[in-house]
Amino acid sequence: MRKKIGSMKRRLILPLLLALCLEMAVPAFAADFSDVPANYAFTDAIQYCTGKGILSGYSDGTFRPVESVTRAQFCVMLARAFYPRELEANAYLKSSGWFIPAAAALEDAGAAAYGHKNWFDSSVMNAVISRNDMARFICQVMTAKGYTVSQKDKAAAQAKITDYAGISEGFQEPIKTVFALGIITGYADGSFSGSRTMTRGQAAVVIYRMTQCLSGEPGVLDASVRQETKPAPTTLTNGKAVTEENVLAMLAELKKEYPEGMDFSMGYPLGESSPVRLGTHPYSRAEDPATHTSNTLGCGGWATLLSDAMLGQNGFPVRKVTLAEARPGDVMVQLNSEGLLVHVAMITRRASTGNGKTTFVVTEAATDNQGVYKLHWDVDYSWSAGGKYTYDIWTRYPS
Repeated sequence: MRKKIGSMKRRLILPLLLALCLEMAVPAFAADFSDVPANYAFTDAIQYCTGKGILSGYSDGTFRPVESVTRAQFCVMLARAFYPRELEANAYLKSSGWFIPAAAALEDAGAAAYGHKNWFDSSVMNAVISRNDMARFICQVMTAKGYTVSQKDKAAAQAKITDYAGISEGFQEPIKTVFALGIITGYADGSFSGSRTMTRGQAAVVIYRMTQCLSGEPGVLDASVRQETKPAPTTLTNGKAVTEENVLAMLAELKKEYPEGMDFSMGYPLGESSPVRLGTHPYSRAEDPATHTSNTLGCGGWATLLSDAMLGQNGFPVRKVTLAEARPGDVMVQLNSEGLLVHVAMITRRASTGNGKTTFVVTEAATDNQGVYKLHWDVDYSWSAGGKYTYDIWTRYPS
């Protein structure tokens, strides 16, 4: 049995507890983080979580959205977000471990995802959290608060998950639940990919979506209560019409925000859900044909970031056009003679033809001689019949 302490002592201990989850963490708003641009799709969620004290930034002014999250860290986030009183009541347990008060809070609320022994075992809880585990943690909280999901929606979710047959039985119900509500969604190929690890940016998003789902009265939820659905856009993210002129103006602004030579090692953590992924991800890579294009790291991540910065992640589906039709803002996929992907970039100037060649200009992320990805603007490319490379072009301009 855990011995409770007086309210005065709890008030003294609570401020110490709230600084323990992430070392060197300092309060900040998302707009203040140097690695969270205003056009990130996760900015609203990060803003919400940092504003509520659920997550914090670091003393160097970063948020580190691509940094992995452990089970213990997510446990603390859930306790801060949904069980603050229980967290305060168990603050005296911090001497047993920095995350133990949060684990005890969730257990007291009936929201612990593991048995008592594992829930308080640092070797278990300090492991990086997977999508499977996060689904189970989320489902436990929702169930403990009296919310369930309709069987109809769970069945519909199951039918959409292409790798459902490979999901372990213990994770099936939680995954169908979070998938049905849009709290954790699948990838472009329809898979849930539960073994993938989760990041700080993704953790902020799922907690934000949970608060929206849990904002009503307890009961059976259906898909209508999922994250607020915004209408498909008809303009660029700055509100202007989707024209070549306006895209060029946005690229000029992005060039100031992401200047020549900038280190792009952190990548673009939100690219997995971008419409660009539907076009570029299926390509096999020349350096390792067993892998596919990344839309978060390296050259593919950079092109995807720019596309989303201008056109967002909600709407404007991708489609293939010819090189002659390519416009600024289109994504270029460079292929070798075997049709394997070599490089990804974004078109910044329309192609022109002369002397048997077609030339065009791109912005790209490329490795330097130390293997570090750096950003480059106004890079010339050319194509001629029978040449070493060919180019596929993917556009998101309205047809």
